Formats: sequence, structure tokens, C-alpha cells
Amino acid sequence: MIITQASLNALRIQFEMRFGEVYGATEPWWPQLATEIPSGAKSNIYGWVAQSTLLREWIGPRQAVNLSEHSYTLVNKSYEGTIELDRDEVEDDNLGLFTAVTIPQLAQAAKKHTDQLIKTMLQSNAYAGPLAYDGLSLFHDAHLTYDSAASTYDNNFAGTALSAANFNTVWAAMASYTGEDGQPLGIMPNLLIIPPQLKRTALEILNASLVANAAGTAGVENVLKGWADVLVIPELANAPTRWYLADVSKPMKPIIYQNRRADQFVSRDNAQDPKVFDQKKYTYGVDNRKNVGVTLPFLISTAIA
Repeated sequence: MIITQASLNALRIQFEMRFGEVYGATEPWWPQLATEIPSGAKSNIYGWVAQSTLLREWIGPRQAVNLSEHSYTLVNKSYEGTIELDRDEVEDDNLGLFTAVTIPQLAQAAKKHTDQLIKTMLQSNAYAGPLAYDGLSLFHDAHLTYDSAASTYDNNFAGTALSAANFNTVWAAMASYTGEDGQPLGIMPNLLIIPPQLKRTALEILNASLVANAAGTAGVENVLKGWADVLVIPELANAPTRWYLADVSKPMKPIIYQNRRADQFVSRDNAQDPKVFDQKKYTYGVDNRKNVGVTLPFLISTAIA
């Protein structure tokens, strides 16, 4: 190939189109677990309410309920991914691997980046997760309800392997959570999040029509069928016995995806660019600004064998 700025511009357009094709075809799992919140500043401040809002019979004047807000600040971060192409490869038309593999890998990494951030966050702090609005780790044995009796709730179930009985135990515990006013929070867990190693177990618990009876012989109706959807996350394979149960039916899901600036494909391929001139390297990449955080701890629990 005769290298001119016009040919480089055409090549960049080709790479950008290939990036867009793969980016659009890649399916992340984060939308099932996280709520996307746009951000227009360095950070967002969230005010969480740890109780349900109830209506009363309208007798006399309105009575405002003073809801306690708990502040939570999430600061945006900048991220980038960069790949290089040697000038000689362009001159020799040796672009097959770069177009077929390198650019698609960059596109997939960009589209799955939020997935990776959430996975890392869930497994941070020795799997206790980041700090929540109450100042405690996301997964904790004694989260505060802020009620007058100084009650607590547990969303960290150690020694609890995934089984039908243990699924029901965690489900029932979450359904029993109460808020600041002492009233049930209405938690109805409907998403089971698992590593790939637990897929068969999860599907048997929640999808099978029949299960073995107490004697382990004849099949009986599976009363847990349909209680929750199953989300298999390949990135959780490094913790093969840890599972999560979440209620994703509320206005806010357990995780925040805070989007300051979406993924942008960028390039440095001008012949006068110092890197091109001195190192004969064309550079392509993607960058964004974002962060992930947690909303309300009572929306998600973790358990491990």
C-alpha cells in the first residue's frame, strides 16, 4: 500500500467500522443487575432512603413523612484501551490479523468493560464488596436498618452452598428485611447470579419441573420453579462456589452504572504526529469516563459454601 494521509484516513474509517460492528454485536450482562445513571459532572451524589413509602387514608391535612436520606458519592474515573500498528504492516498490506482479531478484541473489551468493573467491585475487599451508604461493606452480617430498635439485617451468608434449601433460606431472609419504620421493605429476590460452575445446580433448582422426593426416588413438583431468573457470569468463575441473589424489580437495581462519557474510538495516524514520525507506530484506542457503585445493600445478598 502506498501510504498517504488519504489512505490512512480510509484505513481508520475501516477500523472504526469494524470496531462498531463488533461493539454492537457484543452483549454485556450488566443491564440485568445495574441501573444506568447519566452523569454531567465529576461525581454524582445519591440520597438513599432505607424504608418504603406508604399511603394513608386522607383524613384532615396531608401528613408529610420525614424520610431520612443517607448520602453516597460516586466519583467518575477515566479508562482507556490502546493498540498499535506498525507502519511496515500497513505498507505491506499485512492487516488481516489486526482487522480480524485485534480490533474486535478491543471492541469486545470496551463493551464488556462495565461488566468487568462490576465483577471486580463485587469481589473487592475479600469478597465483602465496597462500602455502602451505611458505612459498612456491601455484604455484611449486620447492616443497619436505622429503626428505633437499632435492628440489623444480614446479607452475607457464609457456609451456604447453592441448593434448593439454601436458596429458600436466603430468599426468605431477604423477604423479611424491614426498613427505618419497622415495616417490610417488600424485597422479592428474582435474580440468581452464579459462576458457570453452578449453572446446572441453579437450573435444577429454578427450572426443573420435578425434583426427587424426600426418599430420593419419585419426582415431585418443584415448587421453586420460576422463583427467579438465572444469570450466569463467566467472569465469576474464579469464585466457583459463591453465588448472589438480588431483587432487580425495584426502580433502582442493586448496582449503579454511572455514565459520564460513553466509549469513543480514537486514533493517532497523522504522518506529522511525533509517535508516527519517531516510532513509525499508528495508535488506535477507546476511552470513556464512568464508574460503578452500589445502591441499597438489602437488594442483594451473597452466599458461599
